[in-house]
Amino acid sequence: MFFRTKYIKGSPLVQLVHSYRNSDGLPRQRVIASLGDAAIPEAEKPLIASMVERRIHGGGDFFDSSLSKTASSWVDRIVQLAGRSQAAKPVPQATVDGVILDSIETTDVVELGPELVGLKAWEELHFTGMLEALGMNPSAIATAQLMVSNRLIEPLSEWALIDWSHRTALPELLDIRITKSAKDRLYRTSDDLMTLRKDIESTLRERERDLFSLSRSVILYDVTNSHFEGLCASNPKAKHGKNKQHRNDCRQVAVGIAFDEHGFPLAHETFEGNMGDTKTLPIILDRLARHEQGLKPVVILDAGFASHANLALLKERGYSYIVNITRGSRSKYADSFEKETFEVLPGRSEEKRVEVKKITDPEDPASHLVLCRSAQRRLKEEAMVSSAEKRFLAAASALGKSIEKGVFKRAAVIERKIGALQKRHARTARFYTLKHNAGRLEITRDDDKMKNAIAQCGDYVLKTDKSLGATQLWELYMTLLKAEAGFRQLKGTLGLRPNFHQLEDRVDGHIFISVLAYHLLCWINKRLEAHSDTRDWQTIRRLLGTHSLVTTRLPLADGRTINIRKPSQPDDEQKRVYQMLGIDWKSAFPTKKTEIPD
Repeated sequence: MFFRTKYIKGSPLVQLVHSYRNSDGLPRQRVIASLGDAAIPEAEKPLIASMVERRIHGGGDFFDSSLSKTASSWVDRIVQLAGRSQAAKPVPQATVDGVILDSIETTDVVELGPELVGLKAWEELHFTGMLEALGMNPSAIATAQLMVSNRLIEPLSEWALIDWSHRTALPELLDIRITKSAKDRLYRTSDDLMTLRKDIESTLRERERDLFSLSRSVILYDVTNSHFEGLCASNPKAKHGKNKQHRNDCRQVAVGIAFDEHGFPLAHETFEGNMGDTKTLPIILDRLARHEQGLKPVVILDAGFASHANLALLKERGYSYIVNITRGSRSKYADSFEKETFEVLPGRSEEKRVEVKKITDPEDPASHLVLCRSAQRRLKEEAMVSSAEKRFLAAASALGKSIEKGVFKRAAVIERKIGALQKRHARTARFYTLKHNAGRLEITRDDDKMKNAIAQCGDYVLKTDKSLGATQLWELYMTLLKAEAGFRQLKGTLGLRPNFHQLEDRVDGHIFISVLAYHLLCWINKRLEAHSDTRDWQTIRRLLGTHSLVTTRLPLADGRTINIRKPSQPDDEQKRVYQMLGIDWKSAFPTKKTEIPD
């Protein structure tokens, strides 16, 4: 086979052509696939044509690692087009070696690809051996594996999980059968996992450290929340609090997770939904007590945790720290921002420009401050100030019109309305004065105060006891982005929220299973990273979703039927992913042959 390019009215038409000899021995050509103006890599055209020919006529397991990703995708696409092409030679109804060709069927097709990845991650982290050592029986371990795999692949409720499992290869791979009547079995397994939570997290910390040779010189800690659609009256942790999705109408719980600098979770805890961030840190430090061996890592925290009590606690326990103390600090250190000479971080474009300067903390000579200026952060904060101001002015204007129309007449009522508006828009109200005067609402802006606030946009302050340079300290602090990325994956990819459970044990179990799935996801990300593959799990999951476990029914002329159950043939890109993750897809499910007599 070879590629040729024809031109029709000046437009290129790329064709894959097959050369052959007819029954008279004369050379002929047949178009296998017409590809329009496809931009096929010129240098790889001969290899692509060769691989397509081998795939069409050979029928074997061909995977050429020398093909680029682009070339591999073209091989897969052309093979599919060739199979649907009118140029494909039709085969008349026939019986070959006793098999009735027209009666061959493919049945019982279930998803296999993403499940193989989940099982491989489970195996590499030694989950089964760990749970056996902690006393779980084989049936409960298989159920736990099913639940954690579901949270990784397609997060669903326990009820929906049962139906989902029947459309995957997991029941066969795990030798497990889950029916609607076994829903309580899922809850019991969740309870068992929660009972062993501290031991599981401690063991996983050690396994991941050894598996990937992690240095772990940093602890990143942050808190998110998970809200409920119901009342959760029986869950003492479910409280109304400040919700990061602005669902303040819903009760919620808070979830605190400590990560290492590589993004692996070290420990987690579920807190009451209205607990202040500062109060959660001592609890998570107690949970990490087993992690404190040898040199203690640096604890990196965002502004919500920067209380004097927390800094004193970190010092008392021997931790170094880097904490963002920006809240209320920009104006406090305004003179230092004006007077100090900043160091520009190298290798960054102008729109991503960051400047840093390290000074001694004037209130605590044993500590240092890192003054930071970020161009990106400045633009973001300026936009936030502008949007908040527009919302405030719209609300104030609406209140003013109501006052003018006489909707509110009593002075006491109007003052309460003004106070409520200022409280609701506290970020902007500090720049404005609202005054009720003779049936009108006067709105006055403090331009100097607003100008100063705009000037401080993009500025933030870090506090630390580490004796490092300003650039090193800033780079250490930015590892906190790993924690933010972890929360994004937990809340989005792994279905941490919203939480549809009502009872405390069920809520805590749901969160823990999401955290266990995140351990699997970290393993996947680490293996892909080792091969310089930057695709996320959602992309990989979609790619592998078409690789299936199937049964082929072969009707024989003598009345018997042979059933062959085996994995379908993955395409080249699917094979490439399996190769990166160390998955032997052929041996994952040995071929099963059964005969149905006449």
